[in-house]
Amino acid sequence: MKTNLRIREAVTTGLMVSGVALLSPSVALSQSATPGNITGQWSGFSNQTPITLRITQASNGVLSGTMIDVGTTSPISIQGFYIPSVRRIVFVRIPANSSIPFQFYEGWITPNGLRIGGEFKVWRPQDGASANGVDFNFTATKVSDFATP
Repeated sequence: MKTNLRIREAVTTGLMVSGVALLSPSVALSQSATPGNITGQWSGFSNQTPITLRITQASNGVLSGTMIDVGTTSPISIQGFYIPSVRRIVFVRIPANSSIPFQFYEGWITPNGLRIGGEFKVWRPQDGASANGVDFNFTATKVSDFATP
């Protein structure tokens, strides 16, 4: 009986190690084609609202910039972070008259660095939170580069 348990344990361990070995090359390949800097102007949609997003990325991954709902005249400040190794982006929108964020965005950059996709969250009714939802999709396409800081 003890021999059977040891064999099962060895087989299970072997499968787990094999699974990790099989996954590792694809992870390394996907990370090798990551855009290091996403500074530029992006055009897209936040839920169903057309947006223009201007992102400036510092060398340490810190993001700053603005987002404007197309059709309005007041850009809203963004602050966040980008992790190139996994193409992960997070940022918040902060209105001019406050230091308190009102939307939290999280998403991923495509391997070629030309698209962002993800979701954003709101938590106050005046910002869109309702019984219908607090999570919404957003997407953007890079339309131009501009100089990094």
